[in-house]
Amino acid sequence: MVQMHVFPTHAVPREIACQIRSYVRIQWPFLDGHSGRVWDIRPSDALTFVLMEDEMLVSHAQVKRRDFEFEGEMLKVYGISAVFTYPAWRGSGRGKEIVQAATDFIRKGEADIAMLFCSEPRKMLYMSCGWEPMPTTRILEGNKENPKVHENLLMLLSVTPRGRELQQRFENNSVYVGATTW
Repeated sequence: MVQMHVFPTHAVPREIACQIRSYVRIQWPFLDGHSGRVWDIRPSDALTFVLMEDEMLVSHAQVKRRDFEFEGEMLKVYGISAVFTYPAWRGSGRGKEIVQAATDFIRKGEADIAMLFCSEPRKMLYMSCGWEPMPTTRILEGNKENPKVHENLLMLLSVTPRGRELQQRFENNSVYVGATTW
């Protein structure tokens, strides 16, 4: 039977952390560089959502919070990253289940908006959980004086009325998020 578990990211059990890290290293090798560590155990406010079948990882999503400045004000923003479902489980609804759990957590939090980045084929998954595509928003990252444009599609979740107003301000605009996205 598949069960949902939520851990502070620094407290993910090692046997689960190894499975997450292995998948991420294959799917997104540029994310962790060449670190020899299996898992970052420094306390943070990030949460890891996992669906497990007994000892085996089925699906994963991580929720992070960060602040960045936009038009002279500091924004508290949640983000979802490293969403995946192992191939044997794709098409079973487990991806939507993990995204919905992370989205539900965000809706109860203190941020006005949440962001994630995905490829065009994944857009419908996130839309089914309440996220909206923002194709006219340019996300900038890296060196503030010479930032690069983030290539993936921005998806936005407005959590509060202020978030809806921010969403309108993001449209047709460039938003610098810092050195990296999530």
